[in-house]
Amino acid sequence: MLANRGNRYNWTFSNYTTPSATPGTSVVPGASNAEGAWTQVATAGNIAYDVELIYIAIGGGNTTANDKSHLLDIGVDPAGGTSYTAVISNIVCGQSQAITTGQCQFVFPLRIKAGSSVAVRVQGSNATAGTVRVVAKFYGRSSEPSERMVGSFSETIGAITNSGGVSVTPGSTAEGAWTSLGTTTNALWWWQLGMQCSNGTITAMYLTFDLAYGDATNKVMIIENKHLGFYGTAEIAAWLYDTSMIEGFCYVPGGSNLYVRAHCSTTPVTGFNVTAIGIGG
Repeated sequence: MLANRGNRYNWTFSNYTTPSATPGTSVVPGASNAEGAWTQVATAGNIAYDVELIYIAIGGGNTTANDKSHLLDIGVDPAGGTSYTAVISNIVCGQSQAITTGQCQFVFPLRIKAGSSVAVRVQGSNATAGTVRVVAKFYGRSSEPSERMVGSFSETIGAITNSGGVSVTPGSTAEGAWTSLGTTTNALWWWQLGMQCSNGTITAMYLTFDLAYGDATNKVMIIENKHLGFYGTAEIAAWLYDTSMIEGFCYVPGGSNLYVRAHCSTTPVTGFNVTAIGIGG
């Protein structure tokens, strides 16, 4: 639904403009489950046209033998100043590996008006905040705007505890049990799933996550087999084969119950948690 033959974006802006070992913008998370300060990733002048699609990548958030859980918000000031209001909240993205080798990545077809400034902030679990790097790219001026779906609001589904989302227990020999995330308020049609492990000791393992809506016995799959890997014993999360970036379209009515489940390649550690972000309008 996002890409049509003969339809392209004729304008982009990115805060990663030249090759670098430190791409994007350095962001300091809040410590001990506090929100960090807003950090600008695009000025009013950078957003020269209405934004129709946002790409966000987060990296460098892990520290060996530490729980580095993170929640990221995207904020906008339509007047082009520094008074930001979150337009997308509580994207789960902790333990991210170095931004140059792999990142937590998200795509949101959400409109931001021209002349706005855009910032991000990160809530962190650890008393030592550290830093993360955030790469942002914005797309607009679609050649066929009538064929391009663009949302006007977001919903984050999943209760927040400290710096984590809803706890999920992966299965080891089969899919784990479905876990309820919560209920949608509005009709939503584009989905992204954020996931992390809030644990200071994570062994090497691979996992897949499914997101669905429905009831206790009947479910419609929204995102299937979103991959997450942990390498070695350095508590590094790597997002693998992330087809949800291009397959996130699924119409879900308002008042729908969302569910998530996970499957692990070995005996999982504890601490996995998620939130789902839906776009509507």
